[in-house]
Amino acid sequence: MERYQIDSDAEGSVAALAADTKSAEIVGCCEVIEERLDVSQRPYATRSERQRSRTARRRPVIENLCVKRGYRRRGVGAALVRACEGAVRRWDGQDEIFSQVDCDNVDAYNLFRKCGYACLFADSTCTKVVLDDVLFAKEVPVTKQMMRKMLNDEVSLTSRQD
Repeated sequence: MERYQIDSDAEGSVAALAADTKSAEIVGCCEVIEERLDVSQRPYATRSERQRSRTARRRPVIENLCVKRGYRRRGVGAALVRACEGAVRRWDGQDEIFSQVDCDNVDAYNLFRKCGYACLFADSTCTKVVLDDVLFAKEVPVTKQMMRKMLNDEVSLTSRQD
């Protein structure tokens, strides 16, 4: 299972898919979108995520990373993250990439740490959409870890080896 495909568009978004080479079944995916983020200071309870977005700049954020249960802990998630990082390196003016990980998702947090991401702060002003008992969508509060990886450090290391 070493086949990965990346589709991107001119708007600054990327979708990465991982497929099993034997069955051609999609076993993982994630996306990168440019989102307005303010990471220059720690968020405070008085400033909501929406309020901070007004003073933010566009930054690439990996979102919706998922790997099918039978394929977890086999390198699929890390390969998807690397594929997204590679695509972002080709974007003009981007030298960093971010992820916001739910605090209760320890596996995702550990994956991003192993991929070289550093935790900047815990943001308790975030929300996520969930379905209630009758399948109505509603926003609920959630604390997320804001994580960042600097991409220019790896680029400069790679160029020195050439």
